[in-house]
Amino acid sequence: MSFKRSAQIVVLLAIVFSSLGFTGTASAYTCSAYITVQWGDTLSGIAALCGTTAYAIQAANPGLGSWVYAGQVLYIPTGYSYAPTYYAPVYYAPSGGTYIVQWGDTLGMIAARMGVSYYDILAVNPQIWDPSLIYGGQVINLPAAAPTYHTVQSGETLRIIAGYYGTSVYSLQLLNPQIYDPNWIYAGQVVRVR
Repeated sequence: MSFKRSAQIVVLLAIVFSSLGFTGTASAYTCSAYITVQWGDTLSGIAALCGTTAYAIQAANPGLGSWVYAGQVLYIPTGYSYAPTYYAPVYYAPSGGTYIVQWGDTLGMIAARMGVSYYDILAVNPQIWDPSLIYGGQVINLPAAAPTYHTVQSGETLRIIAGYYGTSVYSLQLLNPQIYDPNWIYAGQVVRVR
């Protein structure tokens, strides 16, 4: 192999390896409300850079697992873009009461017995992480009988609506199983909030 050909291969390899190198993320982000993930970023690295936790980012982005990929847009919970209005949280179920789980009960059976939906029970019990793992003697909240609905206005997101009613995006997703992607709601859509 000639010297010229060897030099060309070395230069080509240097270009390829330099394009694969990691870029520093410290200068790539200003930690605004939304960021675009860069190649080589990790969820914990973004959280540390933006002064939050990986769990907070996961909670703010429903459906987000432990992995992120380049080009993905994430909401970073660093504060409110509006003045929050606080209401009594949904999960206190002021007029719904409580129920003591009996041996052999399932959430579906309890919902049918009480005349409420399975998703209503999950929405007022954020402590239930796995609906198939309830146990005898466990005290669960029962939802109030009258549901409350909200008509989506232009520019609103589930996060904004959850802030209005003092609840979480997760609870809204449980109450509205017809919403497959919480980032895609539209003006005029009716969303159940309680």
